[in-house]
Amino acid sequence: MENIILNDSIRFSFPDGFRKMSEEELQPVCMDQSGPNVSLRNEDRHVIVSLGHRHAGLLGAFLSDKDLIKNAQSRISSAMQSFGYRLTGYQDRVLAGKTIPSFQYTYTTQGVQMVGECCAMKANKTIYYLHCYVRQTCMKEEIQTWKEILETASFS
Repeated sequence: MENIILNDSIRFSFPDGFRKMSEEELQPVCMDQSGPNVSLRNEDRHVIVSLGHRHAGLLGAFLSDKDLIKNAQSRISSAMQSFGYRLTGYQDRVLAGKTIPSFQYTYTTQGVQMVGECCAMKANKTIYYLHCYVRQTCMKEEIQTWKEILETASFS
């Protein structure tokens, strides 16, 4: 089991098979590089998870979690147009007992249909962006794994 502590404040537990990605592996992958992040992958299950955070700043102090997720959706939509980005919907997820907004989308990379999900939340003066990328063919099982990772999170 891999344990990650993001920003010295949120602890995530990953099931066996997940490992941290190297800098070389991260370069060709489209991730939200808005602040420090850690990315993990399970090669057998074709899942990548990216956990990032940044200081909210003055403007961020006035944004709700729903505002954050809509802004993230707009940024990702623009960046992923060449990959056939298509928004599939918004939903709520549970992170450490807190309900947070997320959205899912599909895209194609290297001829493979993919599903991405982004969650966003603000805690104190920090904004967190949590991403999961899975192959569309194994979406149900791997999105369930993603939900379980989020549910096992705890604030330090």
